Amino acid sequence: MSADPGLFATIHTMRAMRRLKPDPVPEAVLLKVLEAGTCAPSGQNLQRWAFLVVTDDAGKRFFGERYRHWLHARFGAALETAAGSSDALGRSVKAALHLADHMHEAPVLLFCCGVRDWPFAVPPEARSGLAPPSYGSIYPAVQNILLACRGLGLGASLTTMHQMFEPEMHEFFGIPDTHGVVAVIPIGYPRGKFGPVSRDPAPTKTHFNRWGQGRPGLAEPAG
Repeated sequence: MSADPGLFATIHTMRAMRRLKPDPVPEAVLLKVLEAGTCAPSGQNLQRWAFLVVTDDAGKRFFGERYRHWLHARFGAALETAAGSSDALGRSVKAALHLADHMHEAPVLLFCCGVRDWPFAVPPEARSGLAPPSYGSIYPAVQNILLACRGLGLGASLTTMHQMFEPEMHEFFGIPDTHGVVAVIPIGYPRGKFGPVSRDPAPTKTHFNRWGQGRPGLAEPAG
């Protein structure tokens, strides 16, 4: 386990780690990760998150087989084309394909779930079927979990391909319909090394007071 690298170093080096060692993650370390998730902001302190930790082989195989199938069914041709490139996109796609092929070998699959709750913008008369989970309540917890994994030397990545087979997950894992699965995070010790992320400069994504308006050094939106 690496020493805590500090907040901003953690943020700037928290890249998706999709190649994981099979070594088990100690439960005491996993508890730290979960506790970080529950420290996230929560509207009215309702804490609508819930977590399902999956470490057994049967559960991981069930999830991994479906994840791999749907990744190829949904993006197969495009993935194969991109994977043939040696640029940053090609490397990222190869890592994603590796994760799909080895998802069942990840020491931990963490299902991040949220209580279903209709958004304010959907009037009662328009509400039909199951409400979506409260994404605004869950994604801050997901980000805390990813940061905690980085701080503890664990590799992790946010995945959402489960959307293609979520009803099967509910049945297999006994997840009640009161909750929806927002993200699945494979967690383990990484085979690669952490390093600086590659991002466009923040000012190029920032507008000032009005869309398209800039401010030198702070907001320099492209186009």
